[in-house]
Amino acid sequence: MSRRLVERLVVCLSVFPALPVLPVLAQTDPRLVDVIRHAQEGRSDSARLQVQRLLATTSPTDTLYPQIVYTQAMVANDASDMRRQLQRVAVEYPSSSWADDALLRLVQLDYASANLDGAARNLERIRLDYPDSPLIPQTAYWAARTYFDQKKPETACRWVREGLSGSTGNIELQNQLRYLNQRCAQFAAAPDQQRGDTQTSSPPPADSQRPIVTILPDTGARTNVTADTTGRAPSGASSPPVRSAPARAQAESVTTATPRPAGLRYRIQITAVRSAATAQSLSSRLRSKGFNPVTVEEGGLYKVRVGDYATKAEAASAVPEIKAKLGGSPFVVAGS
Repeated sequence: MSRRLVERLVVCLSVFPALPVLPVLAQTDPRLVDVIRHAQEGRSDSARLQVQRLLATTSPTDTLYPQIVYTQAMVANDASDMRRQLQRVAVEYPSSSWADDALLRLVQLDYASANLDGAARNLERIRLDYPDSPLIPQTAYWAARTYFDQKKPETACRWVREGLSGSTGNIELQNQLRYLNQRCAQFAAAPDQQRGDTQTSSPPPADSQRPIVTILPDTGARTNVTADTTGRAPSGASSPPVRSAPARAQAESVTTATPRPAGLRYRIQITAVRSAATAQSLSSRLRSKGFNPVTVEEGGLYKVRVGDYATKAEAASAVPEIKAKLGGSPFVVAGS
């Protein structure tokens, strides 16, 4: 691998060995495995040429296409090109199995360049859009580092707990998270007035709802407008008033006990695209497969969803069958 490529990738990736710099085994196509090997052997120009040829001969609608773009990012000539290709995967192919990988790489790039706000935005995108991603434990490590650096230890520690519970088979990752968890123990023992994010952290969300999220078109930032989701760390976008420890506990218990609003329905989101024409085309294909899709425009994105379920559990039970038919990473959302 070229010296420049090594230096660029080592900065953002080598601090966490559980995520290899160039994941040969992650690639599913032999041609892409060959591309990565060429880069590892110092033939980066050849690797980039191979990727360009594959892109030129593969339709953008082919399920392999986002994997090719992701591989192009991994052998990119500079950090800006890497970022551009990763963002393309995350935005244009959000339902592919590579979108969460691309977002996590973007988190690493943002963290390495001290863009903590950018890292936090992409962390929340992973948490909200890909809650069942196998990368959640690794994401928790980077989230903890990011939020500790932002002086938000409560949020950081919630991520640490989630990472520890989901990484039991990865000893190295467990050790990394346990090291960060030492700071959580110190934080828990500190008086309220010494805690860094008492004015910026939100109470744990209720398990009964998934948050409705607005994506700001120019920054990609997300803002929660309802409470929710499976105990994962909140985005910290809103700033509740300072509460003492008993008041916080009381607020948390009230939030958890809040019932689902009457009439709330659940759907399964298939993808989100920036083009209305693309969303319409996808909807037509879904109808031809027997689905009844709806498209919701939020924050400059057109989100294509299917189904209409009275409960979150009912919607979740339908996800495996839909994923088997359509591929990608469909997930449950609340609302229209």
